Amino acid sequence: MIKKKNPEILLLGLPNSGKSTLINALTRHKTSIIASKPNTTRDKISKTINYENNKVILLSDLPGFLETPDEFNINYQNNIDKFIKDANKIFFIIDVHTKDFSALDSIFNIINKKNLSEDVVTVFNKCENFNENSLDKRLYKYIYNEYFFVSGYHKLGLEQIHEYLKKLAIKSDQNDNQITSLTIIGRPNAGKSTLFNALLNKERSTVSSTPGTTRDKIEENLVTNERKYLITDTAGIPRKKQKEQIDRYSSEIAIKSLENTDIALIVVDSEIGLSFEDKRILKSSIENFVTPLLILNKWDLLDSEQKDNINNSIKRDLKQYRWINVVRISALNTKNINLISKYIDNIEKQLNLRISTSELNSFFRDIWVKTPPHPFRGKRAKLKFVTQFSTKPPEFGFSLSSRIPKNYVSFIENNIREKFNMKEIAFRIKINA
Repeated sequence: MIKKKNPEILLLGLPNSGKSTLINALTRHKTSIIASKPNTTRDKISKTINYENNKVILLSDLPGFLETPDEFNINYQNNIDKFIKDANKIFFIIDVHTKDFSALDSIFNIINKKNLSEDVVTVFNKCENFNENSLDKRLYKYIYNEYFFVSGYHKLGLEQIHEYLKKLAIKSDQNDNQITSLTIIGRPNAGKSTLFNALLNKERSTVSSTPGTTRDKIEENLVTNERKYLITDTAGIPRKKQKEQIDRYSSEIAIKSLENTDIALIVVDSEIGLSFEDKRILKSSIENFVTPLLILNKWDLLDSEQKDNINNSIKRDLKQYRWINVVRISALNTKNINLISKYIDNIEKQLNLRISTSELNSFFRDIWVKTPPHPFRGKRAKLKFVTQFSTKPPEFGFSLSSRIPKNYVSFIENNIREKFNMKEIAFRIKINA
């Protein structure tokens, strides 16, 4: 196997063997969606575990292995060789009560054909109220050099696995914490996964005309012009309330992801235009001070009149946020995909800009003299000082003698954009009075 910079443990097993429950228990995070319905997980889902002394290890949950894969699973199983090759170890997850030995043999044969036995750890799951001595003898053949008896649901036996993982964990690259994050989000069938694959230049996310194909958050590293990003594909946000709990949970994860990202790539189906759900996503992005990049996908399918109508509609909808960039593409044909990389790089530079306190105070004291705020409740505010607290997003703090009108805050924002080249990003302004 190829040894990765951050060691990766691959969780491989049959549907409903408890892989997702186990990875959630080990990471103490809802990394994978859990449901009794087989094949809830449809893509490779990864999460880093952080141990003491800044040591890390990567755990990756795979969809349940099927002898005859369905349309959602076939993409993953066609790429299983690559997933295995990229990993350091395989956790072969087995439901200790299973009787599906034929399906287990399919995984067993893959492991043996590739001479991976030295890199495989057997994990018998769902072992609550189970005596190891009563293990079905037919399961003995699947035991490799290392093996564990655990219950992911009841969090039993996890300490032993953590001790094993700690031995494999390595010092993390501190620079990885500074990587700018991108989240692809939008309505179902807008072309999010197609865009995800086009940007990565590989078939990473499952693409289907069936709405709701993507359920999981899928993360990958993206490099553009020697800049590194963490990019995430998310489930679609549908108009109608989802009937299935799985789909509701997937949508919630997608919306929640806007709270923990730097740039939101909001994908819009150009044939539909900016829908109510798209506007809700856009609003949520701005409220969380996440810079949106509006991507009008399937642009090649529109005629000239349709394009004019959409452009005019977008212009009206973004009247309050004229700084938001709009890019028109065809993800399927990779048309104008390079423009997205250009916009992302420009936004990333602006998000990392830091303005010195002296420069900020010099500029805004001059502004305050030339164009002072109108009195608020009979008091005209004086500027004490201004400073920048942080980057990604930039946050500016204004210390004033009293409050100022809301329109003057907008005036301050516009001046920051023009003066300090932050014309394309979302940033915070905090007023202390």
